[in-house]
Amino acid sequence: MHNSRTTPCRQSITVAVVQQAREKELSENRDKIVGFIGDSKSRKCRLVIFPEDSLGSPIGTSNEEIRKALDVIQKATRSNDVYIILCASFPIPEFPPERRGHCLRVIDPEGRIIHEYNKLICNIPPSDPRRAPSIFQVDGIPCCAMICADRWLRGLEELPVTLGAKILIDCSANAALEWVPEFAWYLPVTRALRNNAYTIFCNMGEHTKKGVDEARQGHSAIINPDGTFAAVADETGDQMLVATLDMSRAHLTEAMRRHTHPVFQPFWDLGRRILEGEGAQVELPEPFTSPEVDITIAAAQMACSREISDNLERMIRMISEAKGNNADVVLFPELAVTGTIASDIIHADGLALGNALSKVQSEAQKQGIMVVFGMPHLSGSKRSNSAFIVGPNGNLMTRYDQIVVDRQDLFEPGTKTKPMWFEVKGVPAVVTIGADVRWNEIVELAAIRGAQLLFNLSYDPDTSETGTLRRTQFWVQFASFHTITATVNAADPQELRNPSTAANGGSAIWDDIEGHRKKPADDLEVFSQYSACRLASAGSREETIYGKRIVRKTNEYFRRFISQRYPHLEPWYHLGARIIGGDHDC
Repeated sequence: MHNSRTTPCRQSITVAVVQQAREKELSENRDKIVGFIGDSKSRKCRLVIFPEDSLGSPIGTSNEEIRKALDVIQKATRSNDVYIILCASFPIPEFPPERRGHCLRVIDPEGRIIHEYNKLICNIPPSDPRRAPSIFQVDGIPCCAMICADRWLRGLEELPVTLGAKILIDCSANAALEWVPEFAWYLPVTRALRNNAYTIFCNMGEHTKKGVDEARQGHSAIINPDGTFAAVADETGDQMLVATLDMSRAHLTEAMRRHTHPVFQPFWDLGRRILEGEGAQVELPEPFTSPEVDITIAAAQMACSREISDNLERMIRMISEAKGNNADVVLFPELAVTGTIASDIIHADGLALGNALSKVQSEAQKQGIMVVFGMPHLSGSKRSNSAFIVGPNGNLMTRYDQIVVDRQDLFEPGTKTKPMWFEVKGVPAVVTIGADVRWNEIVELAAIRGAQLLFNLSYDPDTSETGTLRRTQFWVQFASFHTITATVNAADPQELRNPSTAANGGSAIWDDIEGHRKKPADDLEVFSQYSACRLASAGSREETIYGKRIVRKTNEYFRRFISQRYPHLEPWYHLGARIIGGDHDC
């Protein structure tokens, strides 16, 4: 890999994202790429990005023919003084002709290939080392790039950020059926916000002629580190997005916050060291297993008052209703007992909070149902934003303190992961709170450890259209690790006598037990092949939604999706599974 760490970093860079429509012949795609390189130069672009299989070719095309086409493109790159990123399929001698690999290459302004890797979730040669690629530099700017489905591998998607990557590039050829309007650009938007880096989604576009290529999604985008759009396309092929990126905005604040958290820092440090070439050996702990039972989840989207007594009355009623509908577990929002107004939280003393817990325990025991709810917890002078899990016999099973705390003037961040674990009918479950949803490595590692049920309790005051969509985008990403997931948000409280903070619900129950092997089902509200499907959702007002599924004996996520993809990084996941299970000394 070319290394330009001594090159001064540009303060800004103009990027072109080519949403190419793929042609049938290699020469047609070659000439189209050369044409776009010239167009980008005329628009003063320094980096030009092409989608997966942009240098596409018919089955039977030899590697020598692809090499010659690449030579022409390298000359065009040199003559136009730009960097380009492009992908090409290639035949593998050991495989049948139709089973081809995909290679991503970065070419610098001198026409040199400075970075390349073969797609891991794909057909690759037996000789391929299956190593996650590290960063490359464009005029001193650290970047990383992945090919399509490799975006699901965290070692490609964002481990390079630990080495300073500020532009994260996804070169894809998504089919039209992969575009889910309800979730829109959920992957690049959440990636940008988790890292405060620029994210680029460069996808194949729809061809104007029928039958030349399969239907494509398009919707390429350049996304700023704050999740807003610098440029965005529709589905139409052969268009070019151009934007100038101010690199001071890619400050990586959220990434650094994640990477330096005392619980997760050993995980990120090990991944970075492996990416830089170190070896590691960590055993995968024995994953938790489950009985193969049906689970019915109730998500009680409750409207919250400023009065604790009013909230408890509402909770008791909704617990009874959930039991009447045969739910095994009922979830309430974050801070359901107090609401989220700072003065109300501060005035809730230990006696009031203890009495609230006792009343919920009594009702859980009376109804014989598990209850998960949010409430502050006091320990001396420290206050935590906590989730309480009460068993069907009224016992307090665990209390989890939120780790990702945004309101640090009110709450101390949690420092332990073990308390987030409990069981529903013997099935391993994990609870998280509010902003925890941004750090989806938490639930990925929980899935590897064996979690089959994921819960997120939220009270989101952002009721704007953009905020509502972003919440859904974080939720669907959070739910996509071969689990059944419930994400509950507070309802609109405007009709209450003494309402707490505004909220707008949108709670949902998600199904991803089968992962990418799933099939459409009659009871799904939104089907999505490559993410969690939405099983049920709520509007903005107070209501309870239900979801029922049979869980498997084990969570298959790691075995199906991670294991053997890049063996050198498996110890990284093994350490993460130990940390999330609470049995690693951090």
